[in-house]
Amino acid sequence: MAGPAPVRAVTPMPAVGELHAGMQLSHQKHYDVVECVAEGGMGRIYRAYDASMDRYVALKLLKPEMPDYVRRRFRREAVLAANFSHPNLPRVLDVGVVPGTALEWMTMEYLRGRDLGRVIERGRLMPLPLVVDMFCQTLEALDYIHTRQIVHCDIKPDNIFITRDSIDRRIVIVKLIDFGVSRNLETDEPTEQIAGDPLYMAPEQTAYRARFDHRVDLYALGMSFYESLTGRHPFQDRLDEPVESLLRMQIERDPEPPSSVLPPGPPRQVDAIDAFFAKACAKDPARRFQDARAMRHAMRRLLDP
Repeated sequence: MAGPAPVRAVTPMPAVGELHAGMQLSHQKHYDVVECVAEGGMGRIYRAYDASMDRYVALKLLKPEMPDYVRRRFRREAVLAANFSHPNLPRVLDVGVVPGTALEWMTMEYLRGRDLGRVIERGRLMPLPLVVDMFCQTLEALDYIHTRQIVHCDIKPDNIFITRDSIDRRIVIVKLIDFGVSRNLETDEPTEQIAGDPLYMAPEQTAYRARFDHRVDLYALGMSFYESLTGRHPFQDRLDEPVESLLRMQIERDPEPPSSVLPPGPPRQVDAIDAFFAKACAKDPARRFQDARAMRHAMRRLLDP
């Protein structure tokens, strides 16, 4: 892979807190900014070139106007993810601050592909074997972090990234991304902020200073499974309601079973899918799957003849 032509150093940084193609970020390594590939409420993600390793990386830049608690989360995410070693979790490579500014950044493994949310938006239903494969890989990642007392807290299709094996492109690889609001059950105390996406939150996660455990991730994965299989969110008819209403729905309302919107299929398999979803998204955590391994085992059985 040939690297881009030499570019100028980023000193000083633009006041708006953006990077542009042709800029170079210098730390222990030099990262040549190629393009902005995504932007969210808290920051931007760029494709950048690491000349020393002859590879592209994802450079995540936090927006300068973010409050201190977001900055703490950002640094914590970098340290947390840097210590992960699992094929279904992206690698954090480097972290730092832009010289002469307070702009914080991290570099991560560059993933080619798209997140599951974008796949669902295309409107094509995915076959059950593919959905099961992707979600079993996600559960492998959850099993890994849960045994380390880490709860992701923001499981949703947008944070399930689909890429391909670098050698055999027929093999789908899933990466669980974005640990910005994750919680360490051993060291973190409940906070005043409600962290996560209201569309996927477990009931016990919806309160201020909520106490919960890894089962909130399994609930959110069940909601995501429904959406991936049917092309519709379990509360599709209420998506435009205020956040408070969405949180209340997670506590009070039971969604229609997947069979109500799925195309006709073998009765035994359809019943099994309904039962799986009901258990995954039970309002009472004690009635859910109790760990990622049990949920993965049950999901694989959905493919039994």
